[in-house]
Amino acid sequence: MSRVGVAFIGAGIVAEMHGRGVSANPGARLIGAYDPDRARSLAVTAKFGGRPFESLEELLADPRVDAVHVLSPARDHCASALAALDAGKHVLVEKPVAETAGELVLLKEAARKAGRVCMPAHNYIYAPSLRRARRLVESGKLGPVASLWILYNIFHPEEIAAVYGGVLREVCIHHAYSLLYLLGRPLRLMAITSRVHYRELACEDQAMIVCEMPGGAIANLWCSFAAGDPTADPWAVVYKILGVKGGVSYSWNEAQFEDGGGPAWGLPCYEEGFICEIRHFVERSIRSGEPPLSTLDDAADALRILEAAERCASRGQALEPVLYT
Repeated sequence: MSRVGVAFIGAGIVAEMHGRGVSANPGARLIGAYDPDRARSLAVTAKFGGRPFESLEELLADPRVDAVHVLSPARDHCASALAALDAGKHVLVEKPVAETAGELVLLKEAARKAGRVCMPAHNYIYAPSLRRARRLVESGKLGPVASLWILYNIFHPEEIAAVYGGVLREVCIHHAYSLLYLLGRPLRLMAITSRVHYRELACEDQAMIVCEMPGGAIANLWCSFAAGDPTADPWAVVYKILGVKGGVSYSWNEAQFEDGGGPAWGLPCYEEGFICEIRHFVERSIRSGEPPLSTLDDAADALRILEAAERCASRGQALEPVLYT
């Protein structure tokens, strides 16, 4: 079977990991990339193959391109994905998929109308360890779940954080879709944010969200750009689920190596998520018609969780309901 032709819309920092992911999947090949900064397109295609496109229109008109990865800034995700779907391409959209629930509705309808896949790039949950965690929860082998912990502590200097913005929208989206995948929808939550080392940026560098789950479990979602964890038992990225009959844990510190390509790229567990996500996109969703592990509906629910956290943090209320409709 011929390989699925892939093109990147956007060739910034995350394009490196998508390039590695495509290269690791024999069912896909990179046709090219488009970025308004042509030097970025040149760098990505020189490393991973294909050619730089001069415009988005040229990329979408290329018949060799079967699917696109939307890797542009979040504000451009919806417009780029809609254009790709209208051109008959399958779409993998980086997180956060959209800035509003209305944009997600537009994407879902456009994908249905085009008969194409529009898959959120919710890469963390594609790691085999987290897929196993979900199986253990669903099978009942852990018993009723009492608590879930998702911890993220990776220091980001201010000049890098300036590209991303606050951690609540940029990083806690991972926590939100992971929570939905592992335990489902929270009922209510509490949230607090802080700024420890950012001086020039008017956004938070730490956030904590505590969620009340159906059945009584409590989910604790923590993120910090303010500090890494140099201790003997580092909490760089850690997942832990505790049930009354057992538990499961997962950590990015299972393996490390030196890699100067970018933040956290010396962690195989991080790279593994991209590889498995792209494999699912190509082999399961495009070729076999299977749904993603995390859908556009899940992206909408994740956004609503973050919106509830923002309301709670800004108002200082004790508990904030998550409004799903």
